[in-house]
Amino acid sequence: MVKLSEKQRSIVEHKEGAILVKAGPGSGKTRVLTERIKHLLLDKKRCKILALTFSNFATDEMRNRLQEDTAIRDCVENVTVGTIHSFCLEMVQTRGNLAGLNQDIVIFESEEDRASILRDVFVADPQFYSVLVNAKQKPDVFIKKCLSKISDFKKRFISPEMCNYGELFPLVYRAYNESLLKQNALDFDDMLFYAYRILIENPAVVKLYTSLYKYICVDEAQDLNYAQYNVIKALCGKEFCNIMLVGDENQAVYGFNGSDSKFMTVQFVNDFKPKEYLLNKNYRSARAIVAFANKLGNYNSETNFVYEGELTASSYHDEKEEAGAVFNKIKYLLAKGHRDIENKLSYSDFVIIGRNKYVFREIENILAENRIPYFYKKINNGIDIESDYIKAFELSIRLIINPQDTVHLRELSRLVKVRIARSNLSIIDKLNKILLHGYANLLPALTLLQNADIDFDKVLNALENNLPDDLSDDDRYLIMNDIDQWKKHWKKYKSIVPGENRSLLSFRNHISLGKTHDIQYDNGVALLSAHISKGLQYEVVFIIGLTEGTFPDYRAVRAGETELNQEKNSMYVAVTRAKRLCYLSCPQTKLMPWGDYKRQTPSRYIQDILDRERL
Repeated sequence: MVKLSEKQRSIVEHKEGAILVKAGPGSGKTRVLTERIKHLLLDKKRCKILALTFSNFATDEMRNRLQEDTAIRDCVENVTVGTIHSFCLEMVQTRGNLAGLNQDIVIFESEEDRASILRDVFVADPQFYSVLVNAKQKPDVFIKKCLSKISDFKKRFISPEMCNYGELFPLVYRAYNESLLKQNALDFDDMLFYAYRILIENPAVVKLYTSLYKYICVDEAQDLNYAQYNVIKALCGKEFCNIMLVGDENQAVYGFNGSDSKFMTVQFVNDFKPKEYLLNKNYRSARAIVAFANKLGNYNSETNFVYEGELTASSYHDEKEEAGAVFNKIKYLLAKGHRDIENKLSYSDFVIIGRNKYVFREIENILAENRIPYFYKKINNGIDIESDYIKAFELSIRLIINPQDTVHLRELSRLVKVRIARSNLSIIDKLNKILLHGYANLLPALTLLQNADIDFDKVLNALENNLPDDLSDDDRYLIMNDIDQWKKHWKKYKSIVPGENRSLLSFRNHISLGKTHDIQYDNGVALLSAHISKGLQYEVVFIIGLTEGTFPDYRAVRAGETELNQEKNSMYVAVTRAKRLCYLSCPQTKLMPWGDYKRQTPSRYIQDILDRERL
């Protein structure tokens, strides 16, 4: 039985009605959420529960915690755990006909695909093309700016028809949407856009979901944006109120994506009148770390640890000296340990956090020189393919899934360096014709993919057994590594999707949503951006590059209050990743990309500590 505090138990055993849990870092948020789900499963005659998260990492963590409990093993399948995007995609694919969509619709997840479609829109219309070539920015920059505006509109559920048609942009926006649908495709924002439309236009669908799921739980609710909150609100309809939101407004760091903690703290309170609980006792971080985090701003965490811990700030001559100090501290702690850490430390107990990837240059150099294992943790969708051969395989899969996909047909044609004349041939015939010009060895594997029953293990075996004879060792190395990636994605897909529900389209969409990426940590020192570090914990945390303009970022300093609050929240997140020890540092000078050294000002977050140490 998991030990819970009195306040945690009150949340777990909460009966009917909406509930808002404001949970600070290290307060047992995930434990309370999963324990409440377990309690509901056992207490409510195995009702069905929908648990929505914001990342595949959080989804995997929650699912694993639930599956490990033997008490609910025979009813754990009554919990649907997934990201908001994956839930919306499932709705769009099963009920998209209600919004005029095909059930076999695909996701164009990459910015390159979206840019390709919008570029075609501009080129196809003389009026649009004139705007593109006469824009003040370069065409690629202008297209990127237009895509950003389209994304902003979709996130606010503003369709082209709702815009002022006295302007050009709504016409471009509409043409972009029409071109996507001609490809039988949606972009990422469309998943929520169409899910919302299905819900508000079809009360029977809302009734179906609220009859199916007796409880809805939303994790990391401080990160909700307009579209996500309103999809959840529409899902509840006018009567459903058994909804639980959990989050910490002080960890809201995704403002650049339209997120706003007020959807949790204000809008949800107004709409659902929830019972509110506050979890502010930090069971993870030592006293010194919590004390500093509270001083950052309007934070009120308490610490439950008897450990004092350690938090210091240091200034160094330059980034190289700063990196050397971090390396020496890691070496010292590995050898000598610390009074507040019971176990012997290993490399995986250390993390180095920076505002952006550019601050890691010197620390990477010194770790590599001394053969200290380290790794970056990245969050991405899709598959990072290195070889042209497997890239052709991946593009071919897209075309087999979606015979209306001219975007990836054109990309394959460019890759193989073959021009396909306009003709009445089907896309599959054009695909075969292109591959015969240089990638014919792919055809045995691709032929297997056109069977009704997908057996991707056989496909990958056929791929390995039919490699071209004239490959160089370097090419073969890249191809085999790429095939190994596909094996890992397929293995993960099989572990989460029952055999009867597997299909090539489903597999590809799982990859697009990042659901088949293995959540794993390499053995070594972690190098993380502040955003990526969220939700993780380490014995020892270093936060480097703490200068004005870097952390906080200079763009946030220029923009003012809202963006600066996001930066402060990011710093709060970074510091509270530490369980016992946290070391903050800054360089006095930085080497700029053009070769000059520039004097630096310590970040406002550590200036007070540095001033006290000088006295």
